[in-house]
Amino acid sequence: MAQPFTPSPRDHQSKITAVTRRDVFDYLRAMDGAWWGRLDEIAFLDGLYDLDALPSSDSRYTTARRDIGQHRMNNLDWEDDWIFEDSRFQLLDGPDEVLLAFLARIVHPEVQPDADQAARQVDQLNRLLEPDGWALRAQEFLSGRPIYAPVATGKAVGPVISLPLRDDDASKLDLVLGQAHHLLDADGQGLARDLLHHATLTLRRDGGVFHPMSGDNWTAATYEAVLTVDPALVLEFTPAVTELIWRHLGTVLKRLQREDVRSLVVEAALLPLPPVPQNWRQVAATPAATNQARRERAVGEGYPTLDGLVFSSRAELVVYQILCEIQRDSPLQRSIAILPLPSAKLRDAGVRSPDFTILGNGRAVIIEVDGPHHYGRTRKADDEDRDRHWSRCGVRTIRIAHEQTNDRVSLKERLHEDLTRALIPPH
Repeated sequence: MAQPFTPSPRDHQSKITAVTRRDVFDYLRAMDGAWWGRLDEIAFLDGLYDLDALPSSDSRYTTARRDIGQHRMNNLDWEDDWIFEDSRFQLLDGPDEVLLAFLARIVHPEVQPDADQAARQVDQLNRLLEPDGWALRAQEFLSGRPIYAPVATGKAVGPVISLPLRDDDASKLDLVLGQAHHLLDADGQGLARDLLHHATLTLRRDGGVFHPMSGDNWTAATYEAVLTVDPALVLEFTPAVTELIWRHLGTVLKRLQREDVRSLVVEAALLPLPPVPQNWRQVAATPAATNQARRERAVGEGYPTLDGLVFSSRAELVVYQILCEIQRDSPLQRSIAILPLPSAKLRDAGVRSPDFTILGNGRAVIIEVDGPHHYGRTRKADDEDRDRHWSRCGVRTIRIAHEQTNDRVSLKERLHEDLTRALIPPH
């Protein structure tokens, strides 16, 4: 047990905010049993403070010990939560260590003899403390029961999502998915993290998959978490990846008091139906004027355009703009031609439409802009196969990750260097 201490002057910096402290006090007021447990209040506080050194707030006495005895044991004219607002004990606005020692004392075996009850209290307190970078952890044992101590977790887990978390609250559910993304990143699970980047999370009734039985923890109204993803990514959500995501996503949902969400399913997003004109038969019978962006026109509108050309993503548009800058900067004798999304018939590979083909100095180079769907194992193997077919034609492939388009200056330097190497042979 920590030695009793006298609170220090208020020249500290606290990570535990006033908002968190109020939430903690609200929980302590509502929890089963008093904060002093099976001890009396003086015995409880003797383990934390030097009650004989703290002053009295009653002019008849000189110490906090006499003060507490009079108003809590003789007269009973102070409320049970009197200590939370008492400035002498610095729980509301003192150093983090003061509040944390107080909370650890509440769940100490001498105060809370029921180990299961103490564990439940610790879980609830940690849910409130962790956004500010603290948690209570079992450090040692007394008669087989854990003694908890405060531990700095290193960083907050926010943002904090206010409760209740409703089934149809899309904005909160997106933050829930963001927290799962953050936890996967902290755990070093890069593939699972990246697969969540463009997913959408919803909650729905599980349709009776789980059958409640008397005496268990299931309810008649259980839910499943649904990840809606690009159809091209569905195969990347293997059972192992899905279980890994659910382990982190389920942790977030439980902290938000959604224990009724019991499983995770992955579903392909529905692609928009293509716009079809009344004379579609006539249009279909008329040869297209160009192959450029034919797959984008087949899907529908909404793709970025520039110079009368269509691009399949914002990242491809950025690459095109940078290539145009390089084209303008190049001397006439080293000019380049930029072909976005041209179609080409390759031997044993059918028709392929690379994102860009660049011509210059009698040579060609392919540029592919890889979105998040390229990170999975299946798509990576397909990309390698595509690159191999171009290599057989003597054409090099340059691959650009979509994240790199966020830094236009660095990307321009890289493209200029790569194009110079690919199109201009060394002397």
